[in-house]
Amino acid sequence: MAFTLASGAHAQTEVEFWHAFSGNNGEAVDELAARFNESQDDIEIRPVYTGNYTEGTQRLQAAIAGNTAPGLVMLEVTRYGLFAERDALASLEPYIDASGEEFTDRIRPFALEASKYLGESYVLPFNVSTPVMYFNKDAFREAGLDPENPPETWDELLAAAKTLTLREDGDVRQWGLNTPPQWVRWAMTNQAGGGWVDPTDNSIQIDMPESIRAYQTAADWVNVDEVASLDAAIDEDVADQYFLSGRAAIDFTSTGSLTGRLEQADFDLGVAPLPCDTQCAAPIGGATLGIVANAPQDVQDAAWEFIEFVTTPENNAFIFAQTGYLPIIKGALETERAQDLIEANPQYLTANEQLEVAFARARPPAMPAIRSEEPAVWQSIVLEEETAEEALTAFAETMRSMMATN
Repeated sequence: MAFTLASGAHAQTEVEFWHAFSGNNGEAVDELAARFNESQDDIEIRPVYTGNYTEGTQRLQAAIAGNTAPGLVMLEVTRYGLFAERDALASLEPYIDASGEEFTDRIRPFALEASKYLGESYVLPFNVSTPVMYFNKDAFREAGLDPENPPETWDELLAAAKTLTLREDGDVRQWGLNTPPQWVRWAMTNQAGGGWVDPTDNSIQIDMPESIRAYQTAADWVNVDEVASLDAAIDEDVADQYFLSGRAAIDFTSTGSLTGRLEQADFDLGVAPLPCDTQCAAPIGGATLGIVANAPQDVQDAAWEFIEFVTTPENNAFIFAQTGYLPIIKGALETERAQDLIEANPQYLTANEQLEVAFARARPPAMPAIRSEEPAVWQSIVLEEETAEEALTAFAETMRSMMATN
């Protein structure tokens, strides 16, 4: 453990905090840590960006193996089970018990439940989201579509995308939509009546006919309906660029991107719930905070103090306002900061209202590996190397093997 001198008075406990936020969201983490550090003299939180959720998970695995892990980590909600299962995270139950019911009562139940592994708290929620549909209201108006009534079903989405796809001399000037990123593909399988992994018993669902239909539908938007770009379908960064530059009229991603998109978009930005199929469904996303089990006890205790600090209404409202992630602490929405934000930008309530159809995803130890494998499966489908049935049938067997191994 490293120490720094605090005003020459006594040793200060330093806690390295590995997180996955960059850009605007990373600035919010830095600001929150600075506020905590300024609020007391005994602890210094040092935020360190370690890449996106997948990269951060891989880096933490290597650090734990090499005994170089930090004290505090951010872990995406479907990936922390791997570390909890292997005792790499400290149980938070003693801290929670010591803090009393007042602490847990202030966390909204859906967020608290999404942060449990086999009924025990190894992490606590930090940023919670659902994916939403972003759309270019100016493009809707130019195409004769009503931007105040965006598509609510897959059929309506396809119809709008056909109208929004603009071609000139055989070239596409504007794509109707971007195909969905991974967790929205997950949403589509649930909307169709299938899924990826059943969270109640960890049974594999991705080879169900309903799940196969969802994947094939998304791929057909590229290859059959020709309303979505293949380049954007296989590279989520390209999809993001296409939407913000006006080359795609509809996009799907986290509500946690809302603040950044409001700043970056030079068009009238629309936000709506995900279009539905046989049912509406939106996965709960975001990340949690966990304490590394082999960190020195004083570092663990200091990390907990920071967790308590961020789970207050005022600080949760700050994260909500700075990023767009959902307010998960009771009272956060009622703060002046949150109310001012909502009055100026009602779009911030879209994801909050979508919580009525939100679902928590399975988080077995194999899930990080499963999620790392899925993009190649999707690519084989959208490149028409395999049908969705062929690719997902094979992937389901791979998933079963991975679940058994882990």
